[in-house]
Amino acid sequence: MSRVKSLVVGVDFTPCSASALKQAIRIAQRNQATLQVVHVIETLVVVDLEEALSPYQADVRAGLVRDAGKAWKEFTGNLSEASGLELEVEIDHPVVAILRRVQERSADLLVLGTHGTSPPDRGAGTLATACVRQARTSVLLVREPHAGPFTSVVACVDFSATSRQALEHAVRVATQDGAALHVLHVFHAPWHRLHYGAPTPQASPDYQKQYRDALRRRLEAFCEPFHDDLARVEVRYALFDFPGHGRGITEFARQVGADLVVLGTRGRTNLRDLLLGSTAERVVRDAPCSILTVKADELEDPASTGPTA
Repeated sequence: MSRVKSLVVGVDFTPCSASALKQAIRIAQRNQATLQVVHVIETLVVVDLEEALSPYQADVRAGLVRDAGKAWKEFTGNLSEASGLELEVEIDHPVVAILRRVQERSADLLVLGTHGTSPPDRGAGTLATACVRQARTSVLLVREPHAGPFTSVVACVDFSATSRQALEHAVRVATQDGAALHVLHVFHAPWHRLHYGAPTPQASPDYQKQYRDALRRRLEAFCEPFHDDLARVEVRYALFDFPGHGRGITEFARQVGADLVVLGTRGRTNLRDLLLGSTAERVVRDAPCSILTVKADELEDPASTGPTA
């Protein structure tokens, strides 16, 4: 199973980005991967300062970069693992600068805190969400204060090629961290959508059991290529009947106390879905834990896989 080779982590010196930095260092060390730390100063902030301090324009940018360097030293003062790491400071739009670094480094993982200065109960911030939507690589959004190994991982499977990639990433995390792995398929059973007054064969207990058993067999068969790796972890197959795939994933994660949800992103029917995926959008917004999003290699035919999960 392939390992992470190159990481980029974005920091803004908030407690949440401290958790992201610690996770990035831990993952890089575990995988013997390279790690680049980047801090971006918003261009508009610089412009406002230059306009207010016009006689001293030449010193504004250099001063901000120096201040960021001082903040970095304070930020990592009690983090021995960060010794030797250099901070790269950019003045640009944060999303543009971070994604440019990812592309330049050919990074296969971008690590960010779920939120910056916004309250954690509001879900992922605008920067994190934008990076997930636009990045061409996997993105790990770390929820404060989770900085150590993951203990309970949810792999979201909808039987698509993208969810197979997500499963591969989830298996790697579970084996490296010794975590329990929940292989989850969220579905909305067809009998919930029958509105006939009289009982039907599809609503009978026997039919429902057959339906669930068939889903279970399909889920286990989907995981068969990872048989050897799955034998090394505590794996649980979960069929979760819920009206809404994104809400089902977040609710399941809450119920099992997961600290990481892994899911694929892929194109669907409109522009937003093309960039991220409606299910992934909801999970990024609402999940109670860290999230690892895995980008599709190419857009899939939505008719071939059923609802996004």
